[in-house]
Amino acid sequence: MPDTTRVLVMVPFKPHHMERLHNAAEGRAILTQVPGRQMGTDELRLLLAESDVVIGEPTPALLAEGTPVRWVQMTWAGSDLYTQGGVPFPANTRLTNVAGAAFGHIISQFVVGQILSIAQDFPLYARQQERELWAWSGPVTSLEEATVLIFGAGDIGGFTAKRLTGFDCHCVGVCRDTSATRPHFERLVTLDEAEAELPRANVVVNCLPNTNETARWMDERRLRLMREGSILVNVGRGNFIDCNALARVLAEGHLRGAALDVCDPEPLPQGHPLWHEPRCFVTPHTAGGSFGKCAATEERICDICCENLARWLDGRELTHVVV
Repeated sequence: MPDTTRVLVMVPFKPHHMERLHNAAEGRAILTQVPGRQMGTDELRLLLAESDVVIGEPTPALLAEGTPVRWVQMTWAGSDLYTQGGVPFPANTRLTNVAGAAFGHIISQFVVGQILSIAQDFPLYARQQERELWAWSGPVTSLEEATVLIFGAGDIGGFTAKRLTGFDCHCVGVCRDTSATRPHFERLVTLDEAEAELPRANVVVNCLPNTNETARWMDERRLRLMREGSILVNVGRGNFIDCNALARVLAEGHLRGAALDVCDPEPLPQGHPLWHEPRCFVTPHTAGGSFGKCAATEERICDICCENLARWLDGRELTHVVV
């Protein structure tokens, strides 16, 4: 490894974040931050040609051109851009992300907010207010003693379970390693066992990443297995749920409601029935948000980048490794 590592920072870190990165480097790296303005492909290509490390998300196509980049530190949790795309990630380049530490606190708040909103009919009352209509919507749903099935028992799922236990919910986690100690979950089941839990759950939350096993897992058959009047929230990957099937099931009134921060395809196409389904609340992939949404999230991302930069320069093993 060269004595002075060239680090390209492609994300809008604030000055105090950059100062923290400089401190982590201890003079062993030259840090260059991409200007705030939109840069063209040729400009980025020139910067990548002079970089050993990138903090951010350069396009797979540019990385595949044979840059000297040997490590990409993402500021996202999901790594689909590099692992699920058509352009192979460079074989001799390391890839790390911020999964498992940066987004759980804020996305779990989003999940709880959506569950409460649907349970208390807030979307309906918002529509009534626009029409200046004073009317009772009907019975609401209480979370007390509710069973919540959470797909993904890591950072996001764990934080979600922690917050929901405050409402006296019983949280069941879906994960690969059911022998691990995962606080706030009363039980753990595998993905193969999860189908049997659907009829018992008052709320189902997806926090899983995109894998071959999870894609379209929640198909029409399983949506109809869900308990009548239950709530569905997706903050993992859009292709976990068959959105066309969900539109049909919601229209029939089988579920109380659904909240989708991710969908398949994304964005949801114009004219899709879920846009106008009163039981569905759609947000444009905003539950997390790396920059510009939540200062605490930005700090957590910076924590991981600083730790890994110091590890890279010391020749130690990186954390949050994807490949």
